[in-house]
Amino acid sequence: MEESKRDKYIRFLLISLCLLVVIIGFVYSGSSREAEQKRDSHVTAQVLKKQDAGGNAVIVVSRMAGNQTVLVIYEIEKDDGYRFNVLHSVEMKEYVEEIRVRSDGAGLWAKVKKDQWFLFSDRLEMLNQTEQPGPAQSTLQTFHYDEDTYRVSLAKKPNKIEIQLPKDIKPMEIHPLSADDSLWLVVNEDELVLAKSR
Repeated sequence: MEESKRDKYIRFLLISLCLLVVIIGFVYSGSSREAEQKRDSHVTAQVLKKQDAGGNAVIVVSRMAGNQTVLVIYEIEKDDGYRFNVLHSVEMKEYVEEIRVRSDGAGLWAKVKKDQWFLFSDRLEMLNQTEQPGPAQSTLQTFHYDEDTYRVSLAKKPNKIEIQLPKDIKPMEIHPLSADDSLWLVVNEDELVLAKSR
């Protein structure tokens, strides 16, 4: 039996349609994987202790080191040019989505992908695992970023605080580092930046 022109056209159309579906599937799965990897490489932070006249600021940071997520506690040494000194670190098996500081100041909670919270001491020793964290707080501030002037505005009572940033920094998180709100920790996509307010 010989194939007619109409049958050839239908066969070609079906093969082309199948190839198009496969190509769209590859493109979609690749872009979603890239978006997940980009999200997973995001740095997140919290301030454990603000800088004051008596001491340096202490922060906790979740970031990627190679293919591994790590939690790191840094002391930011004011008298040494604001050098980040590692106090403690721990490797995580999963990506850390969120960090909160315990209300009593004795440790922190870290949330991983599976909606599980891990309780860590202030030396990053794992103490507990649960679905809901205990009393905790966040130092994350709400802010407005003006892309034209590269200026961040924070509405903190009683004053409005402004921070001028370099052009290449697009803030994702902002945390107060000093008790008098003169020094701020700015989290860029994959780095930490210190900024002074006006």
